Amino acid sequence: MAEVDGEPISVVVRRMDKIRDEFTDALFDMMRTEIQGLNYDTRMMELWRASLIENFVAAIHYLARDEPTSLIEAPAAALAYARAAAQRDIPLAPLVRAHRLGHARFVEVAMQYVSVLPPEQQVSTIIQLVNRSSRLIDIVADQLIVAYEEEHDRWLSRRSGLQQQWISEVLAGTPIDVARVEKALRYRFDGRHIAAAVWVDAAVPNRDVVALFDQVRSLLAAELDAGGRSLMVPTDEREARLWFSPARALDRPRMRTAFESAGIQARLALGRAEDGLHGFRASLKQAEQVKAVAVAGGGVSTDRVVYYRDLAPIALMANDMDELGRFVADVLGDLGVEGERTGWLRETLREFLARNRSFVATADAMILHRNTIQYRVTQAMELCGQNFDDPDTVLKVQIALEVCRWMAPGVLRAAKQRRLQ
Repeated sequence: MAEVDGEPISVVVRRMDKIRDEFTDALFDMMRTEIQGLNYDTRMMELWRASLIENFVAAIHYLARDEPTSLIEAPAAALAYARAAAQRDIPLAPLVRAHRLGHARFVEVAMQYVSVLPPEQQVSTIIQLVNRSSRLIDIVADQLIVAYEEEHDRWLSRRSGLQQQWISEVLAGTPIDVARVEKALRYRFDGRHIAAAVWVDAAVPNRDVVALFDQVRSLLAAELDAGGRSLMVPTDEREARLWFSPARALDRPRMRTAFESAGIQARLALGRAEDGLHGFRASLKQAEQVKAVAVAGGGVSTDRVVYYRDLAPIALMANDMDELGRFVADVLGDLGVEGERTGWLRETLREFLARNRSFVATADAMILHRNTIQYRVTQAMELCGQNFDDPDTVLKVQIALEVCRWMAPGVLRAAKQRRLQ
């Protein structure tokens, strides 16, 4: 290896070069343990290892020579691994994390060899080591990200049409060659499936949609421990269908918290976990039924993640919006009219009935004074005009209020309309 005479950093570089095999083996094992989502087929594992080795060699050469940054190029094996990962829909995040983790470990080990230098040279050598390696890692990371994104876009554009065709055949319920379709989609139909429908906010530019879809897929795969067992098929430029073969049960509150904490500018509807090819179809149907509820509500609910298990009764009623609107009008009367006042009266009555008609429990839940709750409930019941001593009637009112909770204003009457007597 060529050295730069007179530079103490050359001593560190020579020491690192002597432990190349030992270092890369240990780093590879550490990454496989600490980074989820990269344990794929044999070819990918070989490309990953080759990428680590070539990145190490590139670091050694650059640290020794301090070449101009304009001459730095990402190693061929690292670029090949990034492109192969894009073709397999491996999320970009774990790849970038692996790159950063490798850099941190390289600097950590290299700094141990700085101690062999004279004390007066150690600080300046550490500064050189950190600065040069940081420049290298930034430039190489940028090139790998570009290679990944370009390949991902190219692969999606070439593959999406075929994916749509295969998925259409699967969802149609007609006989299919399961093995052939699994190979084409790179997704198995045995085991359990959780399907999801995702649609992005109107404010998201079209250029950012693909990256957002990938973010959603990565987050769900992590929450379900489904790395390498997921399928995403865009239905148009702003919506997509996803399937996962989960290794652990869906924790609904945790999933909702993770999604909303990530600040993702999209909404998500999930079906139940279902088995086999039938479950693949059924879970998607459930997700799309729940999505229909959320869309019909025009975003009135603040929940960005909705579940079939939570909304199944509403979802099953949402196929005929006209009839559902008539049901709400018949049951709620003037309480089923659009307006801010009727809105908070409906919500107060819903909470009151859900809490076994306890004014105290409703006040605690809504963080309002008990007298305020009592006044609102009285007003809501008067507008509704129903007999609240009849259990069957109360059940209908609760159903209508729950429909309004999720699907208003789509099921409400305009304020100028009057109920027919």
